[in-house]
Amino acid sequence: MSIDIYSHACPIDFLEAVQALYPSAESGALGKRPLLYDTDARVRFMDEHEIEIQVLVLVRPPLWLGMPRQIMHRLVRDAHEGIARMVASRPDRFVGVAVAPRVDDRIMEEVRYAWRDLGLTGVQIFTNIEGAPVDIEEMWPLYAAAAADGQPVWIHPQHNPHGYPWLTESLLDRSLGWPFDTTVAVTRLIYAGVLDRYPQLRFITHHLGGMVPYVAPRLEAFDEEIADFTRDGLAAAGKASLRRPLGDYLRSFYGDTAISAGAATLACGIGFFGLSQVAFGTDFPMGAGGGTRWTGQILKAIAETLPDRAQRAQVLSGNARQLLGLD
Repeated sequence: MSIDIYSHACPIDFLEAVQALYPSAESGALGKRPLLYDTDARVRFMDEHEIEIQVLVLVRPPLWLGMPRQIMHRLVRDAHEGIARMVASRPDRFVGVAVAPRVDDRIMEEVRYAWRDLGLTGVQIFTNIEGAPVDIEEMWPLYAAAAADGQPVWIHPQHNPHGYPWLTESLLDRSLGWPFDTTVAVTRLIYAGVLDRYPQLRFITHHLGGMVPYVAPRLEAFDEEIADFTRDGLAAAGKASLRRPLGDYLRSFYGDTAISAGAATLACGIGFFGLSQVAFGTDFPMGAGGGTRWTGQILKAIAETLPDRAQRAQVLSGNARQLLGLD
């Protein structure tokens, strides 16, 4: 049996509230995927694929882009209570995650309410905050609270509102833009000193860390170049004095397996992060085949990449149990 660390959900009452208060093409599309809110259908799918638990992470970050603060506050409460109701329908099969589209005093209250009163676990953030980086000052209270409470942080890619408008053609903003934005977010967190201040903080990146496993050598090489750039009078703004090699920080992040059919990609990610930092995740019910195809492809890639049963079990469920405190 496995634990899906990164599946998506959209409670039906939350969806209705979004469509009433801040309708968009993104919210309109969600109603066409009933697996996002039909818990009975989800459990049947889980049984078919021997998935013991799904972690419910709110779907579609672009829902929040441009949303007025007052509406955002109301909808974050709706999202948390809706996810809690989905979990309550089958507490043996679901774990719910809070969400923080951005951070202010009210959002901090809602996240604490989700943890304390609703029993949700951790919090989902996005790779940019309306185009600002994840290390802006407003985000630090959330990192402090998550570290103090031992709550993991799920990082989901987000559209960059300052990106090229033509990237939306052929979904390039998602297929290429999202992995890039994930990589930038991870690196910004490191250079801002978030992991130095809160070394116990655990981040779970979607899609196996974006581009991190493939560009890590380049990131490490350019980290060494910063001293030369500074000597030559070139800009190196925002560079923190890292206490450890950059690669150590990069490998402290967790990556999920939501990479579709890519056994070679999975092998690369496991080779970089290590077995202890990779957890089974599917993106269910997003993707092809009405959101059902990727799960089987990912399970097949894991079986091909990890023929050793103990190693496979660690990725399929062991690491998630540790992250979620299920042991």
